[in-house]
Amino acid sequence: MWFILTILIFIVTIGVTVGGLLVAPKEQIRPLQLILLTVCFTLLCYLGMLTGMFLTGWISLRLLDYLVAVVALLFIVASMRRFHPTLGFFHPDDRIVVSLLAFLFFLMGVEWGLIELRTFFTLFVSVLFAAALILGVFIQIQIRQVLWRYTYIAFTPLVWLLFVTIMKLL
Repeated sequence: MWFILTILIFIVTIGVTVGGLLVAPKEQIRPLQLILLTVCFTLLCYLGMLTGMFLTGWISLRLLDYLVAVVALLFIVASMRRFHPTLGFFHPDDRIVVSLLAFLFFLMGVEWGLIELRTFFTLFVSVLFAAALILGVFIQIQIRQVLWRYTYIAFTPLVWLLFVTIMKLL
């Protein structure tokens, strides 16, 4: 039960973080971006879940948990290093941050496949992820309106992800 709770908390945090990071560029966020990101999340997690079903005896669940945490930490570092004030965190020409995020989604699906959480869980979590994306966008817009003078306010979603990633390691 504790393991599933940490998975759900991690998914909500990833959704809130990515939603908050989408608000960083100067141009407005489009609903199509949220829909495409949710579809990519669902497909990559489902592919990871199918892969995890076949890796049952080959990989330790705790090792995979550490790998997910390391990729999340790499995503935080890459996001901080690739940030551009005008373009935000997800540049059109930058593939590193997007690739790390896609690999993180895939590894999360592998983790679900190892603990035998199947299709219904993936669909439920995709709806949860979409709601967390919208919540992250709303929270970050509110923070930006109040603290608009501070340039480092765009990095607050990464702090949330850092705390939950450290919790996942424990």
